[in-house]
Amino acid sequence: MKDRVFRDPVHGLIEFKGEDRPIADLLDTHAVQRLRRIKQMGFAWLVYPGAEHSRFGHALGAFHIAQRVTRRLELAPELARHVKVAALLHDIGHGPFSHAWEHVFAGHDHERWGSRIVADNAELRAALESLEPGLPDTLRAFWGKGYKPAFARKLVSSQLDVDRLDYLLRDGHYSGAGYATYDLDWIIHAIQIAQVHKGHDDPSDLVVDYRRGMYAVEQYLFARSYMYAQVYHHKTVRAAEWMFIKTLERFAQLARQDREPPHLPIAGAMARGATVAVDEYLKLHDISLTTALDHWAGVEGAGADDPVLRDLSARLVARRLFKTFDLGDDKAAADWLWPQALEVATRRFGAAAPSYVHLDTARQVGYLAADHEELHVIDHPKYGAVTLSRLLEDMPLGQPMAAIRLVYAPELADELRPLVEHALARHRGRR
Repeated sequence: MKDRVFRDPVHGLIEFKGEDRPIADLLDTHAVQRLRRIKQMGFAWLVYPGAEHSRFGHALGAFHIAQRVTRRLELAPELARHVKVAALLHDIGHGPFSHAWEHVFAGHDHERWGSRIVADNAELRAALESLEPGLPDTLRAFWGKGYKPAFARKLVSSQLDVDRLDYLLRDGHYSGAGYATYDLDWIIHAIQIAQVHKGHDDPSDLVVDYRRGMYAVEQYLFARSYMYAQVYHHKTVRAAEWMFIKTLERFAQLARQDREPPHLPIAGAMARGATVAVDEYLKLHDISLTTALDHWAGVEGAGADDPVLRDLSARLVARRLFKTFDLGDDKAAADWLWPQALEVATRRFGAAAPSYVHLDTARQVGYLAADHEELHVIDHPKYGAVTLSRLLEDMPLGQPMAAIRLVYAPELADELRPLVEHALARHRGRR
């Protein structure tokens, strides 16, 4: 078979050669090619014009880092293959505009859909079976936390996994933000496998040597925190995401009331709780949803019959985005302000007011982990062996970075501004 090589702006050449060449056949399936039609950074491109890259490129990047890590750890060929394939397909279940979509359709998270896709999509399942008999079921166990050794799962999903290691560098590159720089080479050099859980049936775990690699890990953690604060949770990005969520919530409400607007029937079925086949779900991507938004906004045809859906869609399509007032971490001011703001919106928009004003809380920590995601640190000068979460408590990243914002339709600004100023002054006076 001819080698497959991709030129990537983040990692250079990404190669499917030798024992990895058969994995490249997965790329030709519809399920993987669909990732080209889903943006990696949701609505960040409305603020950062370069952030137009897709989840397909990110999947290649995660695979490339998995290649490097499995070589560094000298994993057995079968185990290494499982890690690399899981990395390549880890985002296979994402819906349109990724995480914002999941806020509307609860229970339809991308991990659950990913498991269904490898099991039920005939084309992808056949490609996986050809690669290794039983591989679809192995992947489901891998993503479902039943796979052993557990450290293999951590390479794909943990505090320091190939997913995050790629998307920070990739998102920083395409957004143009300079916050995402860290020493990937040295992190890969510092990762080890050690006997951490003595007496357990699965004693090995993922560790990083403090003296060798902790500075690079800290650099990575700060990069992640800065990217959330300055890019992922940018006020305008959050406003656009919230408008999208409210638009789809309105669509879902209409679908449940038997008033479903046309042009997105699969999402209508999901909103009503109907079972959606995997092959139908795979028809959903950013382009199909953007086309529906154009129709609802009146760019194509007369627009949606429902005035709220038509208005929200038109604002989003034309980038007439909602504005924000920053409340910092002042929860008391926010609690006082919210009912006042909702009353202002109700006078202007009536019963649709909750679609035009919102109290947004974007919280980001350095990265605290569940037990199955925990990274262990060895050879620490003070603690010896310790978890990364424990070390985060001693770092500035251990403290939550809170951003409370009032998101609102621009026509409410004049009435909301004095209320915001009063709320902040009122709380300052009590300190």
